[in-house]
Amino acid sequence: MDRTIREAGAQFVRQAAHYTTSRSHGSGDSLAVMVALDLTAAMLAEARRLAAERSVANVTFVQGIADALPFAASAFDVTTCRIAPHHFPSVPAFLAEVVRVTRPGGRVVLGDTSSPEGPALAAWHNGVEALRDPSHVRNYTAAEWRAFAEGAGLTVAALDTSCRSHLVFGDWVRRGGTDPARVAALRRAFAAPPPGAAAAFQLQGEGDALEFAWPITIVAAIRP
Repeated sequence: MDRTIREAGAQFVRQAAHYTTSRSHGSGDSLAVMVALDLTAAMLAEARRLAAERSVANVTFVQGIADALPFAASAFDVTTCRIAPHHFPSVPAFLAEVVRVTRPGGRVVLGDTSSPEGPALAAWHNGVEALRDPSHVRNYTAAEWRAFAEGAGLTVAALDTSCRSHLVFGDWVRRGGTDPARVAALRRAFAAPPPGAAAAFQLQGEGDALEFAWPITIVAAIRP
C-alpha cells in the first residue's frame, strides 16, 4: 500500500470521532453549494453512528481507496467528493476512477481546500497543513483543478472559488491530533506569515482562538 495512503489511514483512525463534530466538515458554505466512501473503517463507523442518530436510512457505506473505487463502471448518475483530495496520492488517478464509475452524461461535483495562485502563499499554506497533519499531500489551485478535470476528459460546467473552510486554531490542531512540538512550530508559522497571507486566509485573533479560512475550489463537470 502507498505510504501516503497508510499515513492517511492512520490519521483518520486516530481522529475519526473529531470529524463528527468538525464545523468545517459537517457544515460550511461549500456543503450548501455541493449537492460514501472512506479509506478507514473507523471513519465509516462514525458515519454509520451519525446516520442512525439522525434516522438517515438511504445511504450505503463502503470502505475503499480513491484511486481504485470498488464500484462498477457507469454506476452513478452523480459522483461527488468533498474536502478529501488533498490527502490523495494522485488526483489524476482518482479522477480516472471518477470518470469510470460515472455514467456518460452524468455529473461530477468535487470540492476541496485550495491554495491561492501565488507560489509563496501556496507554499506556506501547504507547509502548515503538512505540519499539522503529515497525511496532507497538497492543496491545489483553482487553475490546477480545472486542468485536472479537463485532463481526465470531463467537461467543466462551473468552477466556484467563493466558498471558505472557516477554522479555529485550537480546534484545528486538536482534530489533527497534532503533537506539542508541531503545534509550537505552527504557532511560529502563523505569527510570521508571508506577505498577503493575512488577507488571503482571513487571519484574525491569536492563540487557540486564532481564526482563519482556507479557500475552497468546487468543480462541477459533466462526464461526456
